[in-house]
Amino acid sequence: MPKRDTSLLWQIRQGTRQWAMFQSSPLFSYAFRPFFLLAGILAVLGMGQWLLAINGYPWPANASLSTFWHAHEMGLGFGGAVVTGFILTAGANWTGRPPVRGPLLVALVASWLCGRAAMLFSGLLPALLILLLDLLFPVLFGLIATREIYGARNRRNYGVLAIAWMLSVFTLLYHAAATGLLAEEAAADIQRMVSRLFVYLLVVLITILGGRVIPGFTGTWLRMRGVTNLPGSRARLETAIVPLTVAAGISQSLLPASILTAILCLGTGVAHLLRLSGWRGLATTAEPLLLVLHVAYAWLGAGFLLLGLSAAGLPIPETAALHALTVGGIGGVILGMMTRVALGHTGRPLQAARIIQLAYALLGFAAILRTFGPLDAGSITLAYTGSGLLWIAGFGLFIWHYAPILTQPRADQPNGLMKRP
Repeated sequence: MPKRDTSLLWQIRQGTRQWAMFQSSPLFSYAFRPFFLLAGILAVLGMGQWLLAINGYPWPANASLSTFWHAHEMGLGFGGAVVTGFILTAGANWTGRPPVRGPLLVALVASWLCGRAAMLFSGLLPALLILLLDLLFPVLFGLIATREIYGARNRRNYGVLAIAWMLSVFTLLYHAAATGLLAEEAAADIQRMVSRLFVYLLVVLITILGGRVIPGFTGTWLRMRGVTNLPGSRARLETAIVPLTVAAGISQSLLPASILTAILCLGTGVAHLLRLSGWRGLATTAEPLLLVLHVAYAWLGAGFLLLGLSAAGLPIPETAALHALTVGGIGGVILGMMTRVALGHTGRPLQAARIIQLAYALLGFAAILRTFGPLDAGSITLAYTGSGLLWIAGFGLFIWHYAPILTQPRADQPNGLMKRP
């Protein structure tokens, strides 16, 4: 029997071969694959850590029980992963350029993991090191998005590119406040403001892209069934809704209890619900993959209305109203988009499995409990915990069902690559 070669050169060759196989695997063929999976995992683990913290069992390596940590990880970690996966996947269709894959995608995933590790062990690391590690991901994402969108002169999506770079700006502001260079009160105000701005950044992106894909998906589905009454839009409303949403988000972040915020948030809520009313959502009750997007978008309108009423002085906690946006609106749209995009881009039928329909329902109940549970002051922690457990269950089902879909080749192509349009 010949002696096995165990020389250093052989080991290097073997390692190189395994690395090449790893970075060329289906998982790194398109950005939605690793980032949707990572978003689901963080949705479960991050919420689990937060629930332990608010119930008296904090992670010892974390700096504090601060709600700002929770908001940052849900904004940049969870939301940023989904935004990256969606934009870099859709960007190939927007620009006609080859999709981001292989070593560059591996590097982007590694930068995301560095940021999450830095935040997880923020109680043990210097503030400057945390800033640098956490900033790697949004900056690298911004550079890649610039190459894809600006490099292709895809003017229609320059606004999306600006949103991509705002992730870096908000991350820098968040950590600048956390370094301790500012007065304690000023630092807390800045972190609170940035935590809110992360939310509204995602809301603005949903307003832009959701306004394209939700009526588009709905119209396609209705046409396939011979329906002629298709989703429509109001030109003036479409022109005004993004600036109005931006103005309401900035005002609520800076002046959460002002009359200006009340007026802007109420107007924005009405505008989103009017926009949604033209998208034929009630006609999609037979298709959960579509219905979940309409319901989630309705939560955006409801969230802004509740924020407006809170700012006007009604006994509605600001954080409860804000979570109508985050859990019901952002969380619902994210879960709906991830489940649909993953099916379409892996060559599978656009049908929500029963287990995913259950995930939609669990997330809906989580939004209801988190929004309206805190109205009873005596059961706030119970409402937080119950809502968080429902959130974990919903995204846990997503991971269970979609991990094989995201890590295996396309159903219709052995090499796992997406057909070019």
